[in-house]
Amino acid sequence: MSEMLERTQAMLAKHHRHGENFAQLMKDTFAGRFNEEFWVAWGKWIEPVLSVSPMVLDLGSGPGLFLRALAERYPGARAIGVECAPYMLEAMGTLPPGCEVIPADLHDPHLPLADNSVDAAIASVVLHELNQPVRVLREVRRCLKQGGRFYVLDWVRAPLDLYVRNETSEQKVFDPATPLDELEDIFTHFIEHNRFSRDDLVYLLECSGFAVLDNTPLREGQFARLVAEKK
Repeated sequence: MSEMLERTQAMLAKHHRHGENFAQLMKDTFAGRFNEEFWVAWGKWIEPVLSVSPMVLDLGSGPGLFLRALAERYPGARAIGVECAPYMLEAMGTLPPGCEVIPADLHDPHLPLADNSVDAAIASVVLHELNQPVRVLREVRRCLKQGGRFYVLDWVRAPLDLYVRNETSEQKVFDPATPLDELEDIFTHFIEHNRFSRDDLVYLLECSGFAVLDNTPLREGQFARLVAEKK
């Protein structure tokens, strides 16, 4: 195992607090996150570029439920996940036909996929976890076909009061009785979730060789949906 991969796995374990519990949380909340609104947007922005037997890349695929959803929705598709957290790989179990996973670190991925071979890619709540997303953005562009599209859904920078109100409470933040480790955890996650603004994501995508087609704020501006096309 490389030193970089070890660092990434340790960072993710800290970010996710309790890995096995977080993997289960991803399963429990999947239907709410990938709801009808998501699939309407997916249908508008991604389905038009999918081939008859599409290849779709899911970055940071967690317990693999999106891979399974792709296989059900597009018979004959090749749904490829990229994941390196051991507890997520364990939570995937046995994937159905059409699904596979590449155990790679998104900080510097070298995916065993041909140039211009992927119809579409998705990074759902992933980029904010990376110390730098430049290498993965370049790798996604390499793999995508000309005109292939990249669907990004992620936390973006928002005011602290909005974050506190939606993710915890002022009582917990400002109560002298709140344990120090809980207080530090709240602010650590605030910093991680506020790593990039929507403008930052647009800048990163454009400088990596994409044209941004959609840039939509979600959840009072705490999240954003961006769709980019390989130029």
